[in-house]
Amino acid sequence: MFRFELRCFQYAGLLVCALLLASTPDFAQQIRRSVDPPKSIVSLAPAPKPQGAILARLSGDASFEYTPANYHVFAAASVDTDAGVEVLTLNFAAETRLTHIESKNRDFVIEAGGTCHEGSSYTRGGACSLLVRFNPQGPGHRLGSINISHSAEATPMFLGLVGNGYSPVVSFTPSVITTVPGTYPSGAGLISGATALAVDGGDIVYVADTGNTYIREIDSSGTITSVQPAFSNPPVSIAVDSFGYIYNLNSSATPWYFSYINPYGGQSAFGYTYAAGTCTASTPCAFSTVGMGSPAHLGIDAYGDLFFQERSKGAAEMPVAAISGGSGAFKLWYLSDIYAYLPGPGVESFAVDAGGNLYTSYIYNTDCSILEEPLYTAESTPTFTRVAGASACGFSGDGGQARGARISTTLGQFAFDIAGNLYFADTGNQRVRRIDATTGIISTVAGNGTAGYTGDGGAATSATLNNPTGIAVDSQGQVYIISSATTNQVLRQITTNGTLSFSAQVQGTTSAAKVITVSNTGNSELVLSNYAFTGTNPGDFSIDPTTTSCILTSGATLGAGLSCKIGVTFKPGGTGARSASLVFNDNTVTNQNTILLSGVGATTPTFSFSPTSLSFPSEPVGTVSASQQVTLANTGASTATISSIAITGANASSFFFANNCGSTLAAGANCIIHGHFTPTTTGALTAAITVTDNAVGSPQSIPLSGTGTAPAIAKTGVKIESSANPTKTCNAVTFTANVTTDTGVLPTGEVEFMNGANRLGAAKITNAQAQFSILPLRAETMMLTANYPGDSAHEAAASTVYKLVVNAGSKLNTTCGGLPVRPVRLHR
Repeated sequence: MFRFELRCFQYAGLLVCALLLASTPDFAQQIRRSVDPPKSIVSLAPAPKPQGAILARLSGDASFEYTPANYHVFAAASVDTDAGVEVLTLNFAAETRLTHIESKNRDFVIEAGGTCHEGSSYTRGGACSLLVRFNPQGPGHRLGSINISHSAEATPMFLGLVGNGYSPVVSFTPSVITTVPGTYPSGAGLISGATALAVDGGDIVYVADTGNTYIREIDSSGTITSVQPAFSNPPVSIAVDSFGYIYNLNSSATPWYFSYINPYGGQSAFGYTYAAGTCTASTPCAFSTVGMGSPAHLGIDAYGDLFFQERSKGAAEMPVAAISGGSGAFKLWYLSDIYAYLPGPGVESFAVDAGGNLYTSYIYNTDCSILEEPLYTAESTPTFTRVAGASACGFSGDGGQARGARISTTLGQFAFDIAGNLYFADTGNQRVRRIDATTGIISTVAGNGTAGYTGDGGAATSATLNNPTGIAVDSQGQVYIISSATTNQVLRQITTNGTLSFSAQVQGTTSAAKVITVSNTGNSELVLSNYAFTGTNPGDFSIDPTTTSCILTSGATLGAGLSCKIGVTFKPGGTGARSASLVFNDNTVTNQNTILLSGVGATTPTFSFSPTSLSFPSEPVGTVSASQQVTLANTGASTATISSIAITGANASSFFFANNCGSTLAAGANCIIHGHFTPTTTGALTAAITVTDNAVGSPQSIPLSGTGTAPAIAKTGVKIESSANPTKTCNAVTFTANVTTDTGVLPTGEVEFMNGANRLGAAKITNAQAQFSILPLRAETMMLTANYPGDSAHEAAASTVYKLVVNAGSKLNTTCGGLPVRPVRLHR
């Protein structure tokens, strides 16, 4: 058995612990741990941290509280504002020479003018300065570092850099989707069994590669590295804090445990077997007394508080930073969580937003929902709000309020962009969807609902996803998705470029408008300078004012978290592939945002009929002729759009058709129309099959003709039968007259029923039968006949005599329950 020992210390507002594992009491192997960087002869001199609005302009911004040693916190900066440089002072505890100074992130730029130089030597007790400018490359908390190599030690000195950046971000729907390079090498997925992603403040993507027992790191250049923990249990959930510390939950039979990897190489693990406990904010529990039971879905807020779902409790837990400096007991509490009391299999997906609000999926019977609970009520009185889903599961609601939309019974990871919009993997629907924080409107941003691995280079909303699980959003609004491929899993990426693709359009004609949604997913106002159509065929595309809600004049603005729509039409000036870009110049980090436009210019299609007319043989009125066939061919060089096919003309009701043409007909293709003649009157009858389309000469018609003749008179026969024979007085009896014919045309009209020379009544023929009922009142032998007078297609006929024997019943033959003594017709 393994022995687990917990050693705890404080870091960044959290009490974290190192786990010692040993196979016997006599041997222990400590997993390397280090909250503060390893001691070095070079250190960063303490500097005051910016306060208030200088540090964080918006609620929910990173507070950078409990900053580790060797980290410098910069004043908040906007991408379009010169924030100036800040002086970082390095102190030397021994004589050394600096050999290399390297900034690891473009957000932080080393400026000339400092006294720290590569190749310079410094004495013990000496100091030098670095001038660093905070130049944020995106909104939100920004993270970087400077590595300083020197002659005294083999390990470079690590200098962490953090600050809050402010910038608008343009996200388009639909946007182009791609596969992240390197995640599908040689047709095989790099990751396996992964369900969780995370992005740090430098836009590095981390993957909890559960199946391969790795944490994968993908930096901004696309380089993929594997971080293999010193323990063998696979990571199942992952989160990154404001200082670049990677936290993950690791699966194990007993116990589950919790670990982190710091940005300069150290890593720690700690865990205890779950035991029931009552842990509150006022009386938190020592981790060693309660442990964890089947935890999942880590989340971290802007203040460095760490949350994770505890399935054993059905609630979330939060480590508490209760001790300042050094080390201490790692404590936590169970939140007073509404989800703990919900029935059914328990919660699944879980996340925490920048303000510490909890989001959880609730799937029970026919209720599929996403619920939100404010942290302050989770700590006291549980309450929740439904933010998505309804009392029925499925897929619906895009473009409307998420509270009324339907979501699937299987959800993956939740994630938030800088503007606070919620993204979730609607796994069962093979889609990724977004709920706008400002409006509550839900939309699909990737996936068309079909499972697969297709669509790279095109619109994300037209691509296929396969069992999407993990998602993350970087500061540029790019969405990363874990999706299954042919083999194992692959990482898909929704890029910053929007895209609209038009189908073939006849040269010189204007298409219907296609609409793209423009969203500001950053944390400051978007300001438009101008826009232009550029590229190969810029004149082929135009803004459609009817479907455009975005204001596109110079100086127009779009607030953070808001969206608008742009409609574009396509009028090809030539044939073949046509393309252009709609480029917006603005105040984003890149100063430009682009919608890629494409379409096909087509020549005008031309239709031909073969044969050019249909003439039907004479046909009796009311009958249907055999069909005649006409071929409709597109002899042009472009796809034809068929609006309608109809029978027109003076005698249109005497003809009908069937066809397999559909709504489009490709160049060189043909389809079949089957015509039928069913004359409604006698004489020469004419009509036409008329095709309305976008072909030359539309609409085009093929003449139809035929002659209606008087219907042939069919021989008929009538046979009468009764429901009982013999019968008794006062007992109802029903006669049925069966009218037969030697054709398939059914006779119409009525049948008259006679008793000798006396008329009993008549009944209407339905499906070659007429029925008539009487109530015999006296004993006799009735001589019944049924007479059919004929119709336009059938000659008259009469039945032979049918003898009905009526015997005396038990009642007097003078009355039948008060009825007079005479034949009475019961119904006609």
